[in-house]
Amino acid sequence: MDAMLRKALRKYNGLRQQVDNVLLGEDGDVWEAELRNFLAKRLCWEKNQMVPALQPKPAILRLISDGKQIVGTTTGARTIASVSDVFTWDIDPDFKNWGLDVPGEAKPETPVQVYEMVADGDYKAIYGSLGQNLDKLCFTQEQIIAFVRDHKNWLRKGGWATFFLFKVAGEFFVARVGLDADERPSADARRFSRDDVWSADYRHRIVVPQTLEP
Repeated sequence: MDAMLRKALRKYNGLRQQVDNVLLGEDGDVWEAELRNFLAKRLCWEKNQMVPALQPKPAILRLISDGKQIVGTTTGARTIASVSDVFTWDIDPDFKNWGLDVPGEAKPETPVQVYEMVADGDYKAIYGSLGQNLDKLCFTQEQIIAFVRDHKNWLRKGGWATFFLFKVAGEFFVARVGLDADERPSADARRFSRDDVWSADYRHRIVVPQTLEP
């Protein structure tokens, strides 16, 4: 007998034995019904409890803004490292150390959305939960400055964080903005690639440009 034929027969016999075993087992009637569905090209196992249902992932963010928050037109010229008149509490020196003190592009008036965390996550999980291309979730640094200046009431208080995604030289970063007890803003630079997990217990906030695209 040809070796390839012998191999094919062994494979077929093994599959046939597996089918025989499940049809003769305790759940044989269920397997037979689903096999008939399969042969008739109907959906099978869709309601059977033997196949566990896929559970949706828990939401990480909850939208808390009302759609009225706008960042005005910006030129892109101002950088976070250069605006001590806005970030009056502190500015992380890494905005300069990492080469982030570079201007961005001009942007038109931009509606924004504010979310708060309701489940733990790192930056990849937090922003990935929005189901958008990361580039669409980025601000320029001047847009971040404008939001902090004009909408400070939407920043997380109590020393906890409000996050803004931005991009420099092809790399994603997060500006972590906080308020001290006197509500003076600070800005820290964080690499998006960091795997620190942020706790939802503190209801950190995330601000992103509003987009209706899938």
